[in-house]
Amino acid sequence: MGDAVADRRLLTSARAGLVASSQAPVRGVPENVVASWRRSVESGVDPGELVSDYDPALDFGSRLVHCARPVIEQLADQIADIPVCVALTDDRARLLVRRDTTPWIGRVADDHYFAAGFDYAEGRVGTNGVGTVLESGESVHVVGAQHFVERLQAYACAGAPVRDPLTGRIEGVLDISCETRYSSPVLHSLVRTAAARIEDNLLHDRDEAQRVLFDAYCRLDARSRRAVLAVGTRAVVANAAMQTLLDPRDLQALQDHMRFVSRRGVVLDERVPLPTGVQVRLRATAVEVGSDLAGLVGTVAVVREAGPAVVPRLPAPRRAAPEPLGEGRCAAWRAAWRAAAEALQARRALLVVGEQGSGRTRLLTDLDRHLGGSDVVVQDAADVAARPSGVEPGASLLVLRDVDRVSADALGMLDEVVAAVLASGGRLAATATTPPAHDGLLARFRSSVTVPPLRARAVDLPGLVATILDELAPHREIALAPEAMRTLARHGWPGNVAELRETLVAALGRRPVGTVEVADLPESCQSMPRSALRVVDEAERDAIVHALRDVGGNRVAAATALGLARSTLYRKIRQYGITG
Repeated sequence: MGDAVADRRLLTSARAGLVASSQAPVRGVPENVVASWRRSVESGVDPGELVSDYDPALDFGSRLVHCARPVIEQLADQIADIPVCVALTDDRARLLVRRDTTPWIGRVADDHYFAAGFDYAEGRVGTNGVGTVLESGESVHVVGAQHFVERLQAYACAGAPVRDPLTGRIEGVLDISCETRYSSPVLHSLVRTAAARIEDNLLHDRDEAQRVLFDAYCRLDARSRRAVLAVGTRAVVANAAMQTLLDPRDLQALQDHMRFVSRRGVVLDERVPLPTGVQVRLRATAVEVGSDLAGLVGTVAVVREAGPAVVPRLPAPRRAAPEPLGEGRCAAWRAAWRAAAEALQARRALLVVGEQGSGRTRLLTDLDRHLGGSDVVVQDAADVAARPSGVEPGASLLVLRDVDRVSADALGMLDEVVAAVLASGGRLAATATTPPAHDGLLARFRSSVTVPPLRARAVDLPGLVATILDELAPHREIALAPEAMRTLARHGWPGNVAELRETLVAALGRRPVGTVEVADLPESCQSMPRSALRVVDEAERDAIVHALRDVGGNRVAAATALGLARSTLYRKIRQYGITG
């Protein structure tokens, strides 16, 4: 009981602080809840008032409702011993179906506008098991004071997205709501399982031809590491490798070609020229359902590139105020850039949070230069804590790097240094992987932003490559071959922008001028392992990639060169996620 009261006090205090200042640091609260609270504040949700709109024009007999209703009935029967509401909403958080296990819980739900036709979007109702699922794209379990609106804090809700199995688009949300005293992690598990069953019903409710085509695509994708494409009369499905393989114009042309040549019984193995000059090899087979044609499914590989280079170089001479990292198209990066700019312009102490190598310091240096700052002084926070006399506040922006890596014993000294810099009117920013565990130090910062990792910035990769190449080789003619760029796009980048830079340094060591090919990239770029590799595993992985390159990808020849059985080589290729 004491723990529950303490948790409630912590949540209430944290939420009140966030309402008072949307950039206030929050500790001890789940990250997804904090993110939802921040969105609620930005949307203007009043924590003291429950507001919901009613839409009388909903389709209560939709295909989604048809597929979900039997699952909802079975789920409600399964948990009939406790008073709960099982509800289904559409993709705009509007309730379509609600099943109550007792009349009492139904009356409570009605009193809180949790009824058919009403809207439970996060931007109206704050953190909850419907709107927050739609905002985050993930299942959530919101309990008690984790709700943003006070009237909902006596309740708990577990929600899960219901996705279209073919498109992956969220069609609606399945939610279980009850009083907090009946809440259990089991409800979260039950709602996720039930949502998956609704998705299965959606798949089987589709046109049978689409379902058969999707099944054929899944089987091929499971056994192949190549780009896989399925094209039917009304649906197109492509794996991640396919989506990064071709220019959008070429992809559309290939889909049109597959529809044109499709016929019952066809087996294709042909080279297809595409609009940009790329030529691909298409190996596809017809997928049939009864006497009808569902579509074609097959693998695609590039056999001739459109040209030698795909990476645009920055104009020369280079601009006095470089902004390439701040002008990325990634929405999360642009949001961080704008928020950081606002903080620096207002001379507020700024904390930049993000993974190691994600570009936290680069954001600050580029942004300060863009804003006309005098200069940036970057120092390791641990060194500053050890030698505080070395810090002299001035007009420059002082960036303390990795404040979360300072030892617990030294955090107090670092706090004193930060306080002195701010008291003298100095400009201050800091970087961290996670917020430092020191309330006094955190309280010195008035704003914070989170920098996304490189794996979440695929749209920015070509621009980042161009920027780094321009810095590493400003007077050389350097470009990346299309396949080399695709290889970079497929990599997971656990080391973020710093790893990308190291990769391009290594590539330039092999190809100092001209067009960088796949073979010039480090062996690590040809691998997407499921887990971290030991040093010995990395050496074995590199040897396999090197052997495959030497024999042009011929796995039989590579196995012979390595002295391995073919089955062993194939197993290790799967183990290390080797893509070459």
